[in-house]
Amino acid sequence: MTNIPRHISAFRGEIAKLFDLSQGKIFYDLTLGDGGHTQEALEAHCRVVSVDIDPEAIKRAVSFVPFTPVFVEIESQKIPSDFQWLIINDSFVNIHKWMDKLHLPKADALIADLGPSQFQILSPERGFSFDADTPLDMRLTSNLGVTAANLVNALNEGELAQLFSLADEPFALPVSRAIVRSRERSPILTAKNLSDLISRVKGGRIGKIHPATQIFMALRMAVNLEREAIRDLLPQLPSLMNPGGVLGIISFHSGEDRLVKSFFKEAERENKIRAITQKPLTPPQSELKISQRTRSAKLRLAKII
Repeated sequence: MTNIPRHISAFRGEIAKLFDLSQGKIFYDLTLGDGGHTQEALEAHCRVVSVDIDPEAIKRAVSFVPFTPVFVEIESQKIPSDFQWLIINDSFVNIHKWMDKLHLPKADALIADLGPSQFQILSPERGFSFDADTPLDMRLTSNLGVTAANLVNALNEGELAQLFSLADEPFALPVSRAIVRSRERSPILTAKNLSDLISRVKGGRIGKIHPATQIFMALRMAVNLEREAIRDLLPQLPSLMNPGGVLGIISFHSGEDRLVKSFFKEAERENKIRAITQKPLTPPQSELKISQRTRSAKLRLAKII
């Protein structure tokens, strides 16, 4: 865990300004990760509620963020009314349940960063790393039953192609055919097995993007039910926030951004929000010089009515 550098959050150093943070405001970080956004809010003297489904991510965040959190273990737990930093280990889909059970205050600002952290991508045992000869898993929590290897070895050619197309993979069908042929000889069980197969089909690396990037993304999203979770989360958000509060969603893929854009349009029609950004914001060049991992980040902001 400690050998992997801290993840650089998208829009680092911009959060206080973008979300109009100030002392005493309630900030919800629904995807804690390595704690970058949470730390910026705490340093702006906000009271922060952080959520993450990954217990290892929470351990890392606590090691990085120089504030002492209160951990929520059960829904009936009593929370200090003057807490500064509260951490909930659960899916962000369930945040409304925790708010109701714990009588938590509504948010003045809320962020959901939909991308995986560098720690999750680089941890060999997770099965995200293209070159790691480790099990093709990709689960963010062991509570989930289906792994990426299960999908790769069970779905038929058409189902695989449809899944890969969700990540805008132009070689979805050829890769699916190659997977089916390969697994007839032996199952595809490691990240490197799959990555090497994809590279052969696509002819190797072109530019900075690894040829397996989009297919690995599609598998990660399917294994962790990410699209379903986003669809469940978005309609909840306006009711979790105070009028005038700033809502921000960071996506890293066009499919995710389309879901967020559609939600913003519908919520505007229903007079629940007012979009602050008509087009998504992208990280400044100063950030990209430090980390290319945020190059595909898109941030949409809205104010609650």
